[in-house]
Amino acid sequence: MKNPLAPTARRVRRTRRSHRDGEHALAGRRRATGATAALACLALAACTTGSAGSLLGAADGSQTHQSAGTVWTTMSSSTREASIGATPGEVLAANADTSQAVTAPSQDEVSGSWDASTATTITLSSGSIDVEGADARAVSVSGTTATITGGGTFVISGTLDDGQIVVSAPDADVDLVLNGATISNDDGPAIDIQDAGSAVVVLAEGSRNTLADGAVYADTGEDAATAALFSSDTLTVTGTGSLEVTGSSNDAISSDNGLAITGSPVISADAVDDGLRGKDYLVVSGGTLVVTAGGDGLKASEDNDDTKGFVSLGQAQVTITSGDDGIAATTDVTVEGTTLTIASGGGQANATAQEQQAPGGAQTQDSSTQTTESPKGVNAGVAYSQDSGTVTIDAADEGLQAAFPTVTGGELTVLSGDDGINASNGDYTIEGYENADSESDDGSYLTISGGTVQIDYAGSDGIDSNGSAAVTAGRVLVSGQAGSMDGSVDVNGEAELVGITGAATVGAGDTVSVTSSDEGTGWELTSAITADAITVLGLTEAGQYSVTSTSGASISATASALSSGTGGGPGAPA
Repeated sequence: MKNPLAPTARRVRRTRRSHRDGEHALAGRRRATGATAALACLALAACTTGSAGSLLGAADGSQTHQSAGTVWTTMSSSTREASIGATPGEVLAANADTSQAVTAPSQDEVSGSWDASTATTITLSSGSIDVEGADARAVSVSGTTATITGGGTFVISGTLDDGQIVVSAPDADVDLVLNGATISNDDGPAIDIQDAGSAVVVLAEGSRNTLADGAVYADTGEDAATAALFSSDTLTVTGTGSLEVTGSSNDAISSDNGLAITGSPVISADAVDDGLRGKDYLVVSGGTLVVTAGGDGLKASEDNDDTKGFVSLGQAQVTITSGDDGIAATTDVTVEGTTLTIASGGGQANATAQEQQAPGGAQTQDSSTQTTESPKGVNAGVAYSQDSGTVTIDAADEGLQAAFPTVTGGELTVLSGDDGINASNGDYTIEGYENADSESDDGSYLTISGGTVQIDYAGSDGIDSNGSAAVTAGRVLVSGQAGSMDGSVDVNGEAELVGITGAATVGAGDTVSVTSSDEGTGWELTSAITADAITVLGLTEAGQYSVTSTSGASISATASALSSGTGGGPGAPA
């Protein structure tokens, strides 16, 4: 049965824009909202407006409250304070409510089943469509197109060549159960949800389903669909079956509002552009997701609402191979218990050389700088926050970029062609740091206070903050040495980076052991790094430490504050 608590009010339908518009634009943020205002003001934010809402910078540089339709170019100072070191829960609590999408399916639907006594069956057979059941009158058939105009549960099975399922049911709850359905459309989406109160796609238990669109759509207007599985309203995909989606025109799965993946589905998405896109937000709370995309793998692109444009990952297994960013979010990316693997732009091995002007006018080659696109593993406009899970990134450009990257737990491994982790305001301005240039503090802030972090970078810096950085705990191993401009650490602003650095050969697969001779404690990890110099961070200042690897290398030193300077890059000798 349908979940009686599922909301039925129709989401306001937005005018569609090209989903590439503003894909990396930064929304000014209102972190302290509603019930979270007191917590944010007390624990995180420097609230100065006297209300829950912070002042945001508009495109013309003026200060104004949030207004729909405005692309924000300035983050407020309260947003900055609230984002530094914020956990995934704190980040999500300040963002738009996703419960409508997450709770829309019933428990039966989450498990891949449904109430057959109240369902309507839509049987596909090559060039024909047969409809039977309780709400058969809500389905009209014209050739190879079935249009659903009312609410109910519709069970779809069989094969449909060059046809589609259309949903045009304002204010109605529409549940599409794919139970062995194969649908292809030569000149449009396979499933086009044009209007609905709530829309749920259920992958039936044990079923295998396939959706594919054409390379060129007949409808290319402003409100046209842009994916093989498309929804103009919030869409939830759930169940326990499998779904293979091919997006030959643009995206594989896309929603012009929110998109949520719940339950335990197995989804394979292959797209010429983006794999999965939720304009307002993208939530992946469960299941197995394999994405191959010519553009971005996962994306949330809303840029005129400071509580939207975020990607939230939960207890899911996600594998992404992308031509551009693995994950691109206008605002935030959160990771809680996810097994996430990203290869973007061909990975670190595909870093592209570009000539740069060296002191004295000589030309040098920087292998980390892209001449065209700059595919990042994770590209978040505001915050990246991880407290658990296992994240592995192999990126041609920066591995992870956000204004406020935070790791408090879990495992994060980065192989990058450029900076490993880059804290940067991007193309936008943080209030109070308007005059920052490339060598001064731009207001961004990197925090590592737990977990295991390993970084191997081909060029530029391992940890690079255009603002400040604090690595206070955890097991942190970075290739290269500190003390160089293109070394293991580079921080423009305040730095709390205590560790040891030096020449020590480490190979991928080695056991690296860090021991404190003062306290008799330590830790070890299996190295993901191959280098002839390393930096270990998160240590106690003035403590005596030794670092050894099974390759035979060792360092014994007193932990001290590390900083950038001039000299060699990754793997440079002592």
